[in-house]
Amino acid sequence: MANAGKKLVRSKSGLRMVSVQEKDNSPFLLEEPEWIPDQQCLTCLNCNHKFDLIKRRHHCRRCGKCFCGGCCTEKLPLPRMGFVDPVRLCDDCADVTRKENEFYNKHLKLLVAGTFLILSGGDVENKTSFCQLTSSHREILFSQHKPEKNKANTTEWVHDPINVESIQEAVVQTGQNEIHGGMLPKSLMVRYKYIDEMRELKLVVPDDSSSRQAMAWLKAMEKAVRLLQLGNEPS
Repeated sequence: MANAGKKLVRSKSGLRMVSVQEKDNSPFLLEEPEWIPDQQCLTCLNCNHKFDLIKRRHHCRRCGKCFCGGCCTEKLPLPRMGFVDPVRLCDDCADVTRKENEFYNKHLKLLVAGTFLILSGGDVENKTSFCQLTSSHREILFSQHKPEKNKANTTEWVHDPINVESIQEAVVQTGQNEIHGGMLPKSLMVRYKYIDEMRELKLVVPDDSSSRQAMAWLKAMEKAVRLLQLGNEPS
C-alpha cells in the first residue's frame, strides 16, 4: 500500500514511489532520464564492443545511456529517483549512487530525526530550539520542544521555517571542544533567501550531553545543501 500522500507509478525502468502532488516531492528527487534510443546505440559507451545477439544492450536507469552487460552489472537502490527495487546502473553511476545512498541511509535520517541547537540571528538570540527536517525534506522546522509522536500538543515555534531550496550557503565552523577534545563542529552558518532579502541564522552546538548528535546533524545539513547545489553525491 502506498504511503499517505504517495503513489506508485510504473515506468520502463521500474516502480517508483512519488508524491501525489509534485510540489510535495523531496527536493533531492531526480527525474528519470530519457533513454538513448536503441537505434542510436550501436556499441557499448564504455568498452566500445558492438551490440549483437550475444552482447546485448542495457540502459543505465540513472543516466539512460547504453552499455553491454559487462559494463552495466550492478543493481543498487536508487532512492534519489524513488525506485522501489534496486535498478541496473553503469559503473560510473553506481559509484555516485553508493555515496548518495550513504547520505540517504545515514545523514538524511539524522536530519529528519532532529536535534537541539542554539539559534542566533534575526529576531532570536541564543535560543534553544529543536531543529528538524520535515519528512518531505523541504523545510527545516524550529520548535521549542521535541515533538512527541501520537500526542496532540500545541507547537511553539522559535523561528520561522527555512525552505531548504532557499539556502544559498551552509558552512560548518569548527572549534576546540572541551568535552570530546580536538577540533570539532561548533556551529553552522546558514545564509538563505527570504522573499527578496538575504538572511542569516547561526545554529550552535549546545555544550551538553546532546552535543555529539548536534554535531552530526550540522555536518549532515552541510552535506544536504551541497548535494542540492552540486546535483551529485555529497562529499
